[in-house]
Amino acid sequence: MRGEFLSIAWIGVIFLVVSNVAAAQPTVTTPPPEKVPVYQPKFYPFDGGERAVYKASWNGIPVATAVIATTSQLIGGKKFYHVQVDAKTSPILDLFWKMRDTITSTIEAKPLAPTRFTFSQRENQKVIDTEAKFDRTAKKWSVHRDERTEVKKYEFDQPPNTIDPITAVYLARSQDFKVGDHLYFNIFGGRYRYFLDLEVERREIIRIAAGRIDAFKIVPRIKNVMKDGYAERLNEGSVWISADERRIPVMLNSKIFVGSIYIERIEDKVGPQAAAVQQPIRQLRASETGYLEQ
Repeated sequence: MRGEFLSIAWIGVIFLVVSNVAAAQPTVTTPPPEKVPVYQPKFYPFDGGERAVYKASWNGIPVATAVIATTSQLIGGKKFYHVQVDAKTSPILDLFWKMRDTITSTIEAKPLAPTRFTFSQRENQKVIDTEAKFDRTAKKWSVHRDERTEVKKYEFDQPPNTIDPITAVYLARSQDFKVGDHLYFNIFGGRYRYFLDLEVERREIIRIAAGRIDAFKIVPRIKNVMKDGYAERLNEGSVWISADERRIPVMLNSKIFVGSIYIERIEDKVGPQAAAVQQPIRQLRASETGYLEQ
């Protein structure tokens, strides 16, 4: 259950759809991964900086929290967004399974183009550090995965337009979508690459602890490009994002093989100070982002 819970939790917070679940046939016609659109951002609702906190529960029992902070910085004379996600299990779950994961993404601001992605996994005795950099000249990703007992290095350039999952979320938030639309992305999750279909199913008023919110209900579907078939509807999972100019994820509800997972936003602040993370973000050099000055 731990792996499935973690995957669904990430989906709910930042649409991180990086699990391998039972295959089923797609219920909608979707373009093949090699023909995914190149989206141009229309809005930048996160430009001033933001910090959101999410709480996850399993069958009503608090099991984890996640903090997502967005800041901007200049690298090589260009503006970039730095997104950091810190997730940890609750004190109760720590007794059985302790997780302290951190994901970061450095995104060039104007085109919302990915440059660097890291995933630090600290789950009980498992320690894995993954770093991926995008080479704009060669148009390919280089990945370094340190599993302590083994270091893996590899490169890939297919499917085209493959981006990290955090960049996919921010690109989705930047679009002017409506009910009935689909957003398609090629994403990777460290080892595997996926085709993601986000269906904007409907718009409705939902109620969370923060109050009533006008939101879009989005149904994610996922395909591992290395395997046949689509994943099931993420075990009947759906994500709601606010229908205002923020376009911020506010709630997730999903069934799993034992009970259900529920995630909601419990705190949301905007501005440079609100976005400050607990650990100071080290100023990155241009070479560390994967961005190469022309």
